[in-house]
Amino acid sequence: MPKKDKHLSKAADNEKFALSLNLSPAVNVDWAVTALFYAAVHYVEAYLAQKNLHSTDHRARDSSIQRDKDLKALYNEYVDLKNQSVNARYYMRPIPASEVSVLANSLKKIQSHLSPYF
Repeated sequence: MPKKDKHLSKAADNEKFALSLNLSPAVNVDWAVTALFYAAVHYVEAYLAQKNLHSTDHRARDSSIQRDKDLKALYNEYVDLKNQSVNARYYMRPIPASEVSVLANSLKKIQSHLSPYF
């Protein structure tokens, strides 16, 4: 399983990709939202990797977030990123470009909350 540093690198790459997109075409908004969510996934996985834990799927990760005292505080931000990503990928709900900055702020909260552990 990947170590903390690999997850942190992937999270940073996903965030950089999301924020580099021109948000005029709606398809780029969808990709930005999805990349922000996957950045959050990798920040959580980096935290878990330090505890020698790894999620096998989204359900297991959600459960880990809800049970861990240090992760629990960021559950709402994480779930919002996840739900918006699902809405974009599977339900094709239009997401306004302005939502990308809101979700980027949610990701920053996750990153900031977890940074003392890295």
